[in-house]
Amino acid sequence: MRRLTQTPELGIPFPYSPIPTACRTTPELFVYDVGDSDQARAAQAGLACTACPIATACLKWALANPALTTEGVWAGTIPRQRRALRRRLADRLGKNWTTVVADYDQRLREQRETVRHSPLTVAQARIVRMDRELNGPMPRPRTISPVQQRRNRARLAGAA
Repeated sequence: MRRLTQTPELGIPFPYSPIPTACRTTPELFVYDVGDSDQARAAQAGLACTACPIATACLKWALANPALTTEGVWAGTIPRQRRALRRRLADRLGKNWTTVVADYDQRLREQRETVRHSPLTVAQARIVRMDRELNGPMPRPRTISPVQQRRNRARLAGAA
């Protein structure tokens, strides 16, 4: 087992899923060393990541911890792709982009928690009721098929 020389980024937690993920059930699929020429295996691992419920959190963690993710497939990305993404994030958000992302995630968690525990006021409830009467129920969120997810990932990888 490799000894870790750097501690993980504390603001972005390691992703966890109670459901067994592909990387935990078939870890050999996600082995990818720098200079590895087996693109088919990397593509297969990327495909397995499209259905993963924690792929976004996994990518954030992998990007925030470059010393710990120098090899292997993380959230469907290989090391070269992650380096390009880190450069783009640093250009966009500055050198301390991990802090910016962690703060943003923390604000979202706090907002969700506040909304979950704060009931609507009488006026807000009336507006919601009137909106339902006039417009009907809210449409269900559009889901993205695995094919569309792969296309989007390919576009992102091509832009890097």
